[in-house]
Amino acid sequence: MEIQWSLVLFTALSGAGAWLVACAGLDAFKGLAKKTVVPAVVTGIVLIIVGGIASATHLSHVDRIMAVLAHPAPGIFLEAVLLGIDVVVAVAFLVLYRRGASEGVLKGLGVVAVAMAAIFSYACGSSYMMSSQLAWNTVALPLGYLGTALAAGTALWYLLCAARREEGAALSFAATETLVGAAAALVTSLAYGLLAGIVGGDSAILFWVGVVVCGGVVPAACGVAGMKKTEGALSLATVAVVGAFIGAVAYRVLMR
Repeated sequence: MEIQWSLVLFTALSGAGAWLVACAGLDAFKGLAKKTVVPAVVTGIVLIIVGGIASATHLSHVDRIMAVLAHPAPGIFLEAVLLGIDVVVAVAFLVLYRRGASEGVLKGLGVVAVAMAAIFSYACGSSYMMSSQLAWNTVALPLGYLGTALAAGTALWYLLCAARREEGAALSFAATETLVGAAAALVTSLAYGLLAGIVGGDSAILFWVGVVVCGGVVPAACGVAGMKKTEGALSLATVAVVGAFIGAVAYRVLMR
């Protein structure tokens, strides 16, 4: 099957953007990265929208896009709805944060942002589950979408915290989040690889090097190193972002 690059970019970029917003939402509980919250949410919104635009190119014609949006059904319509909700949540959080809303309100929206990131990134993968494709007909497939998007989003959060020169505590916590995201990507992608039988054969190199090593091991190693020391955080975060996005794209390309 030919690689659907528009859908690869949609799920990778929008998923990472949703988890970036979720990381900003989580900071409402910690209050460590005050300089990063606003640029992170703005970046997350941009990634979600750009991903949505990439998805629209898959339909190739305005009439097809309107037909999908006008007829509620699983798949593209559900993804469009969840994408819209995610943007609304992000914008609401951004506006309330800038206006100095109460801690309780921001924490509530932070929880919603995390829940939406998980639901959205999982739904992007679940739309491909079908009985006619045995390798895709497993819950491990959408879990891999969730895990790889989580790794990319947390690594981006770490990068922005480092670029904004946050204090040591914020950088260490961002590195911890990166480790958690990388671990999720590693576990879920390995589970799908084993169940789908893509750990060997023609897809083995792409799976082991692209998905496992770049998408899981590299950002995990950067996260561990960043937890131990804050010096060089920008370099570690940059490597983590590159690795995580290579892994996210490689995972989706495996579905060709």
